[in-house]
Amino acid sequence: MIALIGGLLIGACNNEWEDELYQKSISFGKSGVVDVYLKYAAEGGKIPYKVPVLVNGTTANDKDIVVTVAIDHDTLADLNFERFRHRTDLYFKQLGEKHYEFETMTTTIPAGENTGLINVNFILEDLDLVDEYILPLKIASTSHYGINPRKWYKKCLMHVVPFNDYSGVYSASSGLVWDRTRPEHQQTPLNVPTRMARVVDENSIFFYAGITEEQDKNRALYKIIAKFEVVGNDSIVTLSAESDLINFSQQSGRFTVSKEMDPLLPYLEKKYTTMHLEYEYDDISNPDFPLQYRFRGSMTLERKRNTQIPEEDQQEIFD
Repeated sequence: MIALIGGLLIGACNNEWEDELYQKSISFGKSGVVDVYLKYAAEGGKIPYKVPVLVNGTTANDKDIVVTVAIDHDTLADLNFERFRHRTDLYFKQLGEKHYEFETMTTTIPAGENTGLINVNFILEDLDLVDEYILPLKIASTSHYGINPRKWYKKCLMHVVPFNDYSGVYSASSGLVWDRTRPEHQQTPLNVPTRMARVVDENSIFFYAGITEEQDKNRALYKIIAKFEVVGNDSIVTLSAESDLINFSQQSGRFTVSKEMDPLLPYLEKKYTTMHLEYEYDDISNPDFPLQYRFRGSMTLERKRNTQIPEEDQQEIFD
């Protein structure tokens, strides 16, 4: 009798492993807020990106499943309020239709497989990154199984992060900023620890002048564009300001690039881009009493690249 009961229990356990342990559902492969790094292409260039959708379950998928996605116009407002509350100037903006196009918004996950791909092309020309942008997607329908009920599993909020050879977080701790209306030797320079540089085009970035904070409400006024050019033996950085109100002027600008392989990870290449700059601008936070600043020094960017990856636009490592 004991042996019979034991056999029944073992048989029941074996059957459980063969059955689905929970209900199959469809979700995005990358859900919630997802950073999408896109190598900037020339004006008018299209940058392809694949959005994965998945069948969730513990048993093999035995059906052809047609999945359709759609633009989610509702979630972004909730996300912005949760993150930024009343700082509306920091809200994510929904990516405009001119900056993306879908080859199709439907994909088929074949029987025997668990992943399908939605192909979207991004067009980054004229995207002003003073603001940040999200392309919000949701799973609209499936031919089999249900949509994953968890809120963030059925949504993919694609945070678009363009990059070029010169964009990223620069160390600026060796740069000095001081009030130029007073004798230089009498001033205590203000250290600027880091400065984010965002894409303008293939060979240009922008950063905020001097001591301007990244989340300053008036940060757009202090947007400085840096264009990188190699002319003969000279590597030149040309600076310009979009606003005339800050009385911007450049005194000098050049850059150097060096590379080295990591001694412990020989497939990992480290690239250092250093800008050597001097410029002047006015801080007009109080228009009646503008502060006249001068910046002098260097800003250095470290970028890492995995040379084992064959697709060049996928080699960059973003921490």
